[in-house]
Amino acid sequence: MTTHCRYILLLLIASLLFTMPASAGVRTIPSADHIPLGDWTYDAMTSLAAHGLVPGFSARVFLGDRLFDRMEMAEIVAAVVSNADANAPVNSRASLITQLVREFTPDLHAMGSNSAEEWLASDQSKPSLLVTGYAKALAQDNNADTRLMIPHRISLYNPLSDRSFGMVTFADKGEQFFQQLRNSTVPDKLIIQGYSDDMVWSVGRQYLNWGPAYAGSLILSDNSIGFWQARAAKEIDLGKWFGRFKVTEFASMFDDDKQLYFFGRRYEKPLAKRWHWGISETVLMNKAPNPAILVLPFYGYQAIFGGTGSVTDRSMNTVYATDLQYKAAGGQSYYGELLIDDITAPDFLGAGFSRPRKTGYTLGLSLPRLTNSKLRSSLRAEYTHIDRRTYEATRPEFPELAYAHNNRIIGHPIGPNAEMIYLRGESYLNDKWSLTGELMDVRQAQAGLPTRTKSDTVSLTVAYDIAAYKSVALRISPFKTTPPGQPSDSGTSYDLSATFAY
Repeated sequence: MTTHCRYILLLLIASLLFTMPASAGVRTIPSADHIPLGDWTYDAMTSLAAHGLVPGFSARVFLGDRLFDRMEMAEIVAAVVSNADANAPVNSRASLITQLVREFTPDLHAMGSNSAEEWLASDQSKPSLLVTGYAKALAQDNNADTRLMIPHRISLYNPLSDRSFGMVTFADKGEQFFQQLRNSTVPDKLIIQGYSDDMVWSVGRQYLNWGPAYAGSLILSDNSIGFWQARAAKEIDLGKWFGRFKVTEFASMFDDDKQLYFFGRRYEKPLAKRWHWGISETVLMNKAPNPAILVLPFYGYQAIFGGTGSVTDRSMNTVYATDLQYKAAGGQSYYGELLIDDITAPDFLGAGFSRPRKTGYTLGLSLPRLTNSKLRSSLRAEYTHIDRRTYEATRPEFPELAYAHNNRIIGHPIGPNAEMIYLRGESYLNDKWSLTGELMDVRQAQAGLPTRTKSDTVSLTVAYDIAAYKSVALRISPFKTTPPGQPSDSGTSYDLSATFAY
């Protein structure tokens, strides 16, 4: 780790500890974010489910078949707590439950559960090293191209105290999530994380996904490999007029042919009982920043320290997003996200504005309970549209400022100049059998071509949970891609897998 990196990480933690107004008591503000695919909570749930400690869920569900939002995961944590006893034979995994309870304390409070207080008061577990993970035998046939793979993940979890832990994960996922391969040849995750009454902090290599969208956040998705970063989330009180906010901030560095500095900040606030509002900002820089970057809004920092005109454009690329979610009484949620990379203002009195519009938006809905049956069934639908030059470098002569890392867009998976319809339905036929269907319809234009490339993928997955720790599944995925002026490429992919979790 370079001197610059250590400096930035220490400054971030210090800024959140000392420059933000303190809030009394525990964290109380829930989040609308989805939990990124590589997050430590999936490792924890995989281990608990494999040992029969997650009522109604097998380990398979936490291995990448679907994403959970924080409220969904909090509901599962509450079920785990109500069915576990810290002094029972499950004691070896009680520390995992303790860290999950601390992680989702505000979300548990928001759903009216007192699970956090009850568990923390009764937990007498002794911290011990745990090994968790899974192995999968996967046979894939794609238009007569057959291959055998063994995707796997292994995590070493070491509780440092009842308020902190360390985890390292090695993974070769070797499979597709939203039709994209994601492999990791370095530690997939390496974190130290801790909790205080009103703050969560972490340092290491990990993933982020901001906002309520399922198929990918516009401003910060987990498409690329994880970022080495320092991150902290804290609740602050801005007084009578603005009230309490949850603020999450991270600082990161990575090398994509040039040393780059990446910062992000997210503000979240419940507007009413059913409305949740978020504002996110990120900035990618090719010059070492002034420490003021950690406390100033990024546009304000750009105005003060970035210079003017082309000097500013050379050193910084700032992106903003806002999202709004409404949760109905029946559990349904309706949400939208708006991204502004750049926007063209009206031509007032012939002044002229040369910047192209670079925006994107997602509209979606989630129906988590389609029937009144005890068996789970759900439906999700999203529409996303992204402008032609969104995520591009502010100036073409400085390509390192393009909103990408490891050759992947940091924002939404479909990238610029595209639109997508995404549908996902899931139904449990009984406590062993489940069906999951997905549709991803993408239209994406290329420079200089009059029509868009059409890409349609449909998948149906049939899964059978032999036991909580072992499952088999068959996925059938017809696809069709039609480039402009060229013949279509179509076929069907078949994935047969057997999974063992521990």
